[in-house]
Amino acid sequence: MPRLALFNMFFGFLVLTLAAMMGPFLATEITAGYLRDHALLGTWKLLLQKSSHGHTNLFGTLQVLFGLTLPYSALAERWKKLQTAGFIFGVVGMSIGMQLRAAVGPVEGIDPTEVLVGGCLTAALVALATHTFGLAMKTWRRA
Repeated sequence: MPRLALFNMFFGFLVLTLAAMMGPFLATEITAGYLRDHALLGTWKLLLQKSSHGHTNLFGTLQVLFGLTLPYSALAERWKKLQTAGFIFGVVGMSIGMQLRAAVGPVEGIDPTEVLVGGCLTAALVALATHTFGLAMKTWRRA
């Protein structure tokens, strides 16, 4: 299996491990909200933290799946490296970026953390779309 595919699988599992390690902290905060102050459960911070946790797991899984399917893509190695970067940006945007947005709080208009998350998600979407295209090329080439 190509080294780039292995790297993507490794990175995805690393992200999943880190997200799993953060889960108990989030669960403790949610439990405190139920036991002490129900108002905490509807806060911007907790909403984005829960979203970040779920999306970080999703993007870690996407990174693993990308690594598993990378050898089946008909795209050149250069494209595969760019896609790897795009998926990594997605992980960063949905983990660190969302946590930053949670810490900053809601603002009217566009704030820098929103631009960061949006840019990272755009890179991940381009990576996902081009990988889909690379898999389709390989599929149609063999048919």
